[in-house]
Amino acid sequence: MRARLLAAAAAAAAGGLVVLLAAGRQWGSATITGAARQHVTVTGRQVSSALPAIALALLALAVAVVAASSVLRRLAAGIGALVAVSCVVTALRAATDVHHALAARAFGVDLTTMPTQTHSWWLLAALGGIVAAVAFGAIAVAGDRWQGMGARYDAPDAAKRPADPAASAWEALDRGDDPTD
Repeated sequence: MRARLLAAAAAAAAGGLVVLLAAGRQWGSATITGAARQHVTVTGRQVSSALPAIALALLALAVAVVAASSVLRRLAAGIGALVAVSCVVTALRAATDVHHALAARAFGVDLTTMPTQTHSWWLLAALGGIVAAVAFGAIAVAGDRWQGMGARYDAPDAAKRPADPAASAWEALDRGDDPTD
């Protein structure tokens, strides 16, 4: 059961890494000839600044579903699925904004007459979001039945630790107890 959780979390993390990779690549370019020749390019980060942040959130949530237990794992996976769906929507919307981002970077060019060349990195970003959404969805549905990290990673019990006498005396003073009574 732990292998299924790790595989699903790895797929979600891989989806986040793909989105992060695609956001750093060149999504469009344009060469404008006229009084001065210009060559402008835009990356996924410049088209949609939300994509790298969404990718990092997907990576963090992939780690969270491994570390959490039953109910919290399902909650983190549900949030991860929502973030992954927002990644897909953002990537698809950003694909239509490449032309506007190029026009914003070009100097003195009419938006309607600028010839642009778009690249398909937005498609890879959307695909990474889909992979992460499916992985987080699987964790949200069946993750509470999957075994987590194990007891050796649990926090030590406070009751098992011996109380420090000096610390106990200071805590008594903080509560207002008089040690001289």
